[in-house]
Amino acid sequence: MPADRETRIIVLHLTKYGDRSLVVQALDAGRGRCGFFLRSAGKGRGGLNYFHSLGILDVVLAAGKGELEYIREYENPYRLDAIRTDPYKSAISLFIGELLYRCLLDGAMDPAMFDFLEEQILSLNNETGSVANFHIRFLVDFCRALGLQPKDNYSPSTPLFTPYSAEFTTPDTLAESFSAESSLLLHQLLSLPREEALQIPLNREQRGDFAQKMVEYLSYHLSQNLNIRSLKVLHDLFC
Repeated sequence: MPADRETRIIVLHLTKYGDRSLVVQALDAGRGRCGFFLRSAGKGRGGLNYFHSLGILDVVLAAGKGELEYIREYENPYRLDAIRTDPYKSAISLFIGELLYRCLLDGAMDPAMFDFLEEQILSLNNETGSVANFHIRFLVDFCRALGLQPKDNYSPSTPLFTPYSAEFTTPDTLAESFSAESSLLLHQLLSLPREEALQIPLNREQRGDFAQKMVEYLSYHLSQNLNIRSLKVLHDLFC
């Protein structure tokens, strides 16, 4: 019988299986995106409270009868109460979880990527100011982590960002580009420290338009159709 395996996971998505069990889609620190089976969910040690979007858990896994390993034991190394209970942070965690689920496919996990995501989750949980801009800054930082960082050559003569070439270009470009407003915002998010980026004054439409454009940018460069449904929730929540 295979030995139990210990690892750290980031929860992305849950699917009910019967009355008290779950299939947990998560990022495994060693194996990338995986599915796990959790039996008797809800019994002891906080139960389902730990299994929220972007929950970080240290788990002991046992081999299952099929392809899915069983989560035999689990511990939460961090208290992520704000992500679980604050409606704004919870909505952002759902968006990030859906984005990661669709962008990061099965396969080995880059340790640097896992560390980056863990740091971002802790930052979201611990942020004491407004988090209205958190998801748009995350999109830019996530592109960096994927090796898809836009080239920040913004200038008065090159003010429009062209997603296909991943750089800023002249106003007379024939290529599809971000609006002037979203292009400037991308430059700011690329160049400003995180604390200042979170304080950029924006309205709901500006955030929504930019986030949708960045999802389209990722869709193009990952050759995937990223239909992120939770974007609408963020658009409705943040005025």
